[in-house]
Amino acid sequence: MNAQDFTIRYFYMTIEGLDGEFIVAKLRRVSSPPVQMGTVSDSMGSALGRLADIIRLGRESQNYADLKAIEWALAPTYMESTEAEWAEYEKVICRVLEVERLESFRLRRPQLLGQQRLPDLAVTFHEASMNDRPYLVARLGSVYGSPAPVFLTWGHERESALARLDDVFRIGVKGRAFRDFVEARRRLGKKEADIVKEWRDFEQAVE
Repeated sequence: MNAQDFTIRYFYMTIEGLDGEFIVAKLRRVSSPPVQMGTVSDSMGSALGRLADIIRLGRESQNYADLKAIEWALAPTYMESTEAEWAEYEKVICRVLEVERLESFRLRRPQLLGQQRLPDLAVTFHEASMNDRPYLVARLGSVYGSPAPVFLTWGHERESALARLDDVFRIGVKGRAFRDFVEARRRLGKKEADIVKEWRDFEQAVE
């Protein structure tokens, strides 16, 4: 493998129907959920943290599943295997974060205790462009999933985008997306209890 291929790069993303600039951290075939510039104090740090969360999620992530689904088309010319590619991703993230290894998330579904879905919360899908390539992004409020690359999901970009958004909530309060959500809401004067409730409502809506 060419080491130069495994470099974290940052790209601006335009998202149809949404104002503002978005930044994404990209490591070869894995992209972070987009970060809206100005909503957090460190947009690039946020994008990197969100990317690291996806890599930590590993085989549980939709990013991994999408890569595995097209492994037959990419290996051996463009990559050795999904497992080998992902192992390189982990090495890069460890090096950048200056840690020996990545700790995996302990995933669990929230206990909804019989609650009903909130009718006013709905996932929306947005066409997006990054580095002149098309993507589909699933959004719930101000929370975004990792962009699904149209050319690599082959007609399944909607299902992929939704699953990638679901990954954000499966990671939950341990992830960078949640910490950014809290920071952005505090800037708007929201109280801690209200912020957590809003996030829990999002979890319920996307499940």
